[in-house]
Amino acid sequence: MISPVILLLSFSLVMTEHAPSVTSEKDTPQWQDLTPPEDLTGWKVCCGPALYEVRDGVVTGTTVPGSPNTFLITEKKYGDFELEYEFKVDSRLNAGVQIRSEVVNQRMRGCQIEIDMDENRQRFWSAGIYEEGDRGWLCDLSRNPEAIAAHNIDEWNHVRVVTRGAMIETYLNGVAAAKTWCGQRLKGVIGLQVHGVAADQTEPLKVQWRKLKIRDHGEHQWVTILDAAQTPPQSTGGDSSLPLWKFTPEPTTESLKLTLDLNENQSWSFRQGDLSYNFTAAGNSFSFQFPPLTRKQDSGPMGILGSTQDRPWNQSRIFLHRNSWGVGYEILGPGGSGNSRKIARFPLPRPGSGEEWAITASPGTQWQVQALIRKTASNSPQKP
Repeated sequence: MISPVILLLSFSLVMTEHAPSVTSEKDTPQWQDLTPPEDLTGWKVCCGPALYEVRDGVVTGTTVPGSPNTFLITEKKYGDFELEYEFKVDSRLNAGVQIRSEVVNQRMRGCQIEIDMDENRQRFWSAGIYEEGDRGWLCDLSRNPEAIAAHNIDEWNHVRVVTRGAMIETYLNGVAAAKTWCGQRLKGVIGLQVHGVAADQTEPLKVQWRKLKIRDHGEHQWVTILDAAQTPPQSTGGDSSLPLWKFTPEPTTESLKLTLDLNENQSWSFRQGDLSYNFTAAGNSFSFQFPPLTRKQDSGPMGILGSTQDRPWNQSRIFLHRNSWGVGYEILGPGGSGNSRKIARFPLPRPGSGEEWAITASPGTQWQVQALIRKTASNSPQKP
C-alpha cells in the first residue's frame, strides 16, 4: 500500500464575467490613500538594502550595487480589493508590486504585478502576474498585443488590480492585461519592489510610484458544507458500484475546496456537465476533461498556461477553477516540486441555479468539501 494522498481542491464557479464585489451602493467601501508617509509608518523595508524615499506623494526606490530584490511592504494584510497606482521606471530596471504576499526566511513569496519596461529585451509585460519566490509567471502578456502596445515608455503608467477569491485581474492604462487564478494565497501584504542589480551596476537606477489607493473588500474564508464521514451517499454512481453524492450549491458559490485522503487503488471523481476531474492512487494517476475547445475559443490574452510535468500526489495541493471566461487547474507539489497548471479561456454557459454537482469515491475514502465565502461579521469565528 502506498502512502495516503492528500489533495486540496478549489473549484471556482461564478455567475457572471465580472461578479459584483459588493451587494449595494451603500455597502461599497470608500477608496483609501495607500501612499506610504514620509516616515514610512505602517510600512517596512525587507529582503534587501535598496533605498526608499517618499516626497510630495511620490515613492522613489533606488538600487544599491550587488543587492538582492528589496521590498517596501505594508504591515496590514489585504485579501479582496481594488488597487490602483501609477508607476514610472528606468528602462534598465525591472520592478513590480506584490499583492497577497508573505516573507518567509527573508524571501518574498506571492503574486507580483510586474513592471517591465526593458527596451533592450523588448518584452513589455507590465501588469502581467508573476509569482515571486514560487512558480514564476502565472499570466504574462505574450499573447496580449493590445496590453503590450499600451505601455508608455519613460512616462507614468496607470495600473488597476482586482482580486476576488482566487481570481486576480489587471489593467494597464485602461487595457485588460492579465487574468488568472492563484488558489494558494488569498490574503497578504502589498509591497513595492526594487529589483536586485549586479555589483558592477554602480549607477543608481530608480523606480517611482504615485497615486496609490485601495478599496478594501475584506476577505474570503472556507466553510465546511459536506463531510463524507458524516454524510451518507445518496446512491451508487450509475453502472459503477462506487458511492455517489449529489448536491446543489448556492448560486453565489465561487469556490470549493476538497480535502481528500486516498490509499492504493482508491479513487475520487467530480463531474459537472461535460467538465470532469478524476483521481486514483494507483500509479498516482490524474485525468481531467474540459468542455470541447476550438482554436477560436482557445485564443486571447489568458490562453493556455502552465506545464505538464510529472507531479507527486503525496501531500500535493490541487485547485480546480471554472467561471464564465474559462476553466483550469493548479497542482502544487510538496516543497515546490511537481508543480503544474493550465488555464483555458473560452466562453461557458452560465450554470443554472439548480445545477447538480456529482461526486463518486471509493468506499471508505475520507474527504471533505468546503465553500469559499466572503467573510462577514456574522460568519466570522468567535474568539474565546
